[in-house]
Amino acid sequence: MKINKSVAAALALSALSISSAWSTDKSKTNAGDDVAQHAQRQAAEPSTTPAAGQVSATRVASQAAIFGSPAPAGTATRTVAVIPGMNFVNVASGDSVTFRSEGQEATWKFAESIRGATVDLGVLLPDMPNARGVRVYIERSHLFTGG
Repeated sequence: MKINKSVAAALALSALSISSAWSTDKSKTNAGDDVAQHAQRQAAEPSTTPAAGQVSATRVASQAAIFGSPAPAGTATRTVAVIPGMNFVNVASGDSVTFRSEGQEATWKFAESIRGATVDLGVLLPDMPNARGVRVYIERSHLFTGG
């Protein structure tokens, strides 16, 4: 009799797991389709994963967006010359800064930062000469600190 109870319990548990798997299959995704349809559609779509060793331009752009965005040159509060051997530059949260190097110029509007932040200028301005390796230290925002 004890074996029959164990078998009955195992069958009940397996029936519960099957029903939850079936119901998940019928659940709707954010796209409005069933989970199974969604998985089939994703499998049919071509992969956008970059080859090994390559960095996706989209990934770099999304990393840069955390720190602010490009801005029109006329909005800059100051200009910084990026020269060979430069190690860092300090900026204030919310400032727009024009960076110049070897005849090129780009303006960046820094996002307000709660704790302060640091980023490689080459991530923000990948086409700017001498930018790679220059650390940008973004000070804490006065909007969030009340200062």
